[in-house]
Amino acid sequence: MPAKKPFLTYDQQIRKLRDEKGLAVPDEAHAREILVQIGYFSLINGYKSPFKDLATGQYKSGAAFEDIENLYYFDEALRELFFKYLLKVEQKLKSHISYYFSEEHGNSIDAYTSLYRYDYQDPKKVPEIFRLLGEINRVITANFNAVNLNHYIVNHENIPLWVLTRKLTFGNISKMLDMLPMPLQTKISKNYTHLTGTSQLLSIISVLVLFRNTCAHNDRLYNYKSNKGEIPSLPLHKALGLIRLPNGNYRQGKQDLFAVVIALRYLLENDNFCLFFSKLEAIIHNHPDNAIFPKIELIKSMGFPPNWKDVAVLPV
Repeated sequence: MPAKKPFLTYDQQIRKLRDEKGLAVPDEAHAREILVQIGYFSLINGYKSPFKDLATGQYKSGAAFEDIENLYYFDEALRELFFKYLLKVEQKLKSHISYYFSEEHGNSIDAYTSLYRYDYQDPKKVPEIFRLLGEINRVITANFNAVNLNHYIVNHENIPLWVLTRKLTFGNISKMLDMLPMPLQTKISKNYTHLTGTSQLLSIISVLVLFRNTCAHNDRLYNYKSNKGEIPSLPLHKALGLIRLPNGNYRQGKQDLFAVVIALRYLLENDNFCLFFSKLEAIIHNHPDNAIFPKIELIKSMGFPPNWKDVAVLPV
């Protein structure tokens, strides 16, 4: 069995970085305070890669503790920004699903917990529908005493879908959309006027769920890529002149963070997208450039093309 890594004090962690790995630590007191606040694993293991020589495992000449720290805070700012606007997409989808489902089937708990209100005629979907219903019932049970749910249970002996959706995750609501019958899906997708149909909406939402969870769990975001699908090729991909791969797919803007920017351009209202994009520009502008990991390389690692700012002005 491989040897277990020993516990290291904060001072030992600093000595390891400096003496064994060759990382410059000019202000040890500051480095110690940052390690206390963030933790070695979250900071160093999460953001060291651009500053290390893969062949030797040592830090590149000139790499300093502050370089890793700056990249961490850059990513933290990205997470906060993207999470805020992904929550807007999530809330909008919850609102649409609860409205159109209740319009068609009423607001009884028996409606959205019934197999027959979903696309049960597709045998491939039936197991997924049962899993969804199991998750809905689990959420109801887990939140039975929550104030907003308990009020409806006690006073109305019912939990309308528009109340329950506050407790459902983005993943839950994405799965619900996928399991609804096509006519109901169509009603919902028509609210997204820049998309051509439900399949585009479903593909985009499935990817956004992954990025939303990455933000929520404080995982590294800037170079994260979806490993469970991609957003569809959209007119904006072509308008940006993104490079195509031999298989015809686009190299950027499909599974990376730039794909999320494109998706938000299609799903957010113009005012919200403009606010989001101005804050994104500011975060990138304010990040200090670095000789070892230049800003141009950082932007490239996010999936952003050289003309990434055009995403805000080109028509969708």
